Amino acid sequence: MLPRTDYSVVVPVSAEVAFRAFSDLERLLHRELYEEASWIEGNPWEVGSRIRYIVRKPVKATISAVVTAYDPPRYIALLNHGLGITAEQQVTFAGSLSGDTRVRMVMEFVGKSPELPEEVVQQAVTLYTHDALDSMATLCKKWKGASSSSLG
Repeated sequence: MLPRTDYSVVVPVSAEVAFRAFSDLERLLHRELYEEASWIEGNPWEVGSRIRYIVRKPVKATISAVVTAYDPPRYIALLNHGLGITAEQQVTFAGSLSGDTRVRMVMEFVGKSPELPEEVVQQAVTLYTHDALDSMATLCKKWKGASSSSLG
């Protein structure tokens, strides 16, 4: 059984901007990890809507996700299924008085992959979790840099 995964980053933007960046699936594409990240059912980010992720590494896999909660700009929850594993994903956005935001992702796992050893699945989960928040942080910094340079 996979353990709980908990990862967080601090970004130099408001919770609203961080939430918008996380909600932008395009940030996952045009790199080596994701082949596809697309809405396949329902309107984006409505409870019950579905997303399909096709990942290229560390193993090629299709992950389907359903939005179970969406409360801008504070909270997103998804239920993910892939490789024989179900993961409840919770993402929280906590703004600070200084204007930074801590974004935290917690994933709880149920099931065991019939296809892959547990250590391979754990490596994949760690990679996907870190990439989800690291790519969001990169986008936040890019947006902050663009808004700062437009002020000068």
